[in-house]
Amino acid sequence: MGVTRVSLRSTGQAVVASPEAVATPTQPHPAPHHELTVLATVAHELRGPLTALATSSELLAEDFLHLDPEQIKSMLGAMHRRTLWLQGLVENLLCAATIREGRLQLYRQSLSMTDLLADVEAVVGPILAQRGQHLRVRRANKLPEVLADSRRLGQVLINLILNASKFGAPNTPIDVTISVRGGVVRVAVADRGPGVSSDQALRLFEPYYRSPATAGSGKDGVGLGLSIVKSIVEAHAGQVGVESRRGGGARFWFSIPTVGRSASTKSHLSIVS
Repeated sequence: MGVTRVSLRSTGQAVVASPEAVATPTQPHPAPHHELTVLATVAHELRGPLTALATSSELLAEDFLHLDPEQIKSMLGAMHRRTLWLQGLVENLLCAATIREGRLQLYRQSLSMTDLLADVEAVVGPILAQRGQHLRVRRANKLPEVLADSRRLGQVLINLILNASKFGAPNTPIDVTISVRGGVVRVAVADRGPGVSSDQALRLFEPYYRSPATAGSGKDGVGLGLSIVKSIVEAHAGQVGVESRRGGGARFWFSIPTVGRSASTKSHLSIVS
């Protein structure tokens, strides 16, 4: 079985992660050097939302008859957002374990990127609304379908959008652009945050990498989202990259072949199961 070697090449302010040869789209990652630190980080990330859920549910159980409908609606909305966030974290942890063991499986079907984005927006919308953010989508008039695993590609979009939300400013839009060129659909997610330096960009797609600039800011995270994006996209014979955005912020993007283009490369892929 062939081996996929991944190289990062820098072009101006852009950094592109691309496979030099597409053979085995998922490779087992080495175990992290500080597994106890990783476990402590995950526990920290879980503790806050779980504590809030426990407090809110206890209050609802004890004082339900004394709360007005608007208070109940507000509390249930907050509980729903925290539950969605926890589901995303668990999904990333499970996916990271699958990738690390080299067992990522894809169930491909022809799908519309426009429809997939609409499904994703329904999931991330409540989380974005909490920060006064929303998606501003621009797309080509005629987008061909892609041959992809809808669940995994949806996870890619969710991770990129929530990453943009975390580092973007409150009450600002998150720009999503979908274009097609040369048999490839390209999706870019841009924020209005602090941007990325060239040194950071070279490591952003590494598993468990967390930027030193976010230390103590409450934006640390586990460091899995972008590495999962990279692994899933490359399993679809695609590419990922990041570039600084003119006027501030960062633009993360990925591209995957359209249905016809995917069929021509299908024989070169080997999904490990």
